[in-house]
Amino acid sequence: MGDGGERDILRDARDARSVTGPAPRARTVRRGHALSLGHPPSSSGSPINDYVALVIAYRDHQLVRAVLERLSAQTIPPSEVIIVDNGGTLDPQDLTGPLRERTRLIPRPDNPGYGPAVNEARSLAGSALLVLTHDAVFDETLAAQLLDALADTPDSGASAPLLRYAADPSRVFSAGGVLTSGGRALHRTAEDGVTPHPVDWADGAIMMYRRTALDAIDWISEEYFLYFEDVDTAWRMRQAGWSTLVVPAANAFQQPGTHPMYLGIRNMTLFARHAQIPLLPHLGAVARRVAEEAAARVLRGRRPELVAAWRGWRDGRRGRGGKPAS
Repeated sequence: MGDGGERDILRDARDARSVTGPAPRARTVRRGHALSLGHPPSSSGSPINDYVALVIAYRDHQLVRAVLERLSAQTIPPSEVIIVDNGGTLDPQDLTGPLRERTRLIPRPDNPGYGPAVNEARSLAGSALLVLTHDAVFDETLAAQLLDALADTPDSGASAPLLRYAADPSRVFSAGGVLTSGGRALHRTAEDGVTPHPVDWADGAIMMYRRTALDAIDWISEEYFLYFEDVDTAWRMRQAGWSTLVVPAANAFQQPGTHPMYLGIRNMTLFARHAQIPLLPHLGAVARRVAEEAAARVLRGRRPELVAAWRGWRDGRRGRGGKPAS
């Protein structure tokens, strides 16, 4: 959910100092204007078999049913399934399959976005939370592999699969991401080994969160709307001593959409504001992103949306977050 690049971004970051830096063991974590204390991990690598699955749905009932079927086939099934209906169009009768009795539907016709949807699980039990967008495609070993990665790496707060394009499974969409010194979030598209390894951030379309790590950072920020929540979450987890892993053996598929220029730049700027990224590196990163995206739009016969980019930067600098007024 960072920049939707299809290139290997190592060249983009070769001259950039990572915003993340080495993971501290315990420190104060900023979430908006609130502060909470992040505690260092104390788990010992014991198996994690108890998780809740949360599906973020938006209007496409067939995709929701397909995700439920895949969840029911997991070698480690979820203890509970939450469907957060951000379109407000699902009916309980649409929820079919073996997991129906342990599935709860939460209508959110106001479409509040990714953060509020995930935060609906705050009051639930479970050692881990598997977050899925409704178009996620995965096999029956997904949950087991992501849980094993968390168990084997006690300081990990989240694990994610290698994401491939659903329309072209031979191509990698995201093998985790890099966060540059200017606050630009870019996808890796080159496969990097076969064992789980830490990354700056991972795409939130399919993510297994350790509950204690979410608790340490006061869960998902609700400021961003649609994009950058996953980047912000991984960054705040790292400040609290928790890493984010990509699990290359866990292959999954999704077809990413395009980013509206306004939200892409606003959310990037909001993050830079919270992470206290110096203005000059941030301006350079924003300028490069706007130039690349505007050029791509023009080549596709579309408007470059430079005014939208300016509005996004202005509103992000002013701290204006949340869902934009329609």
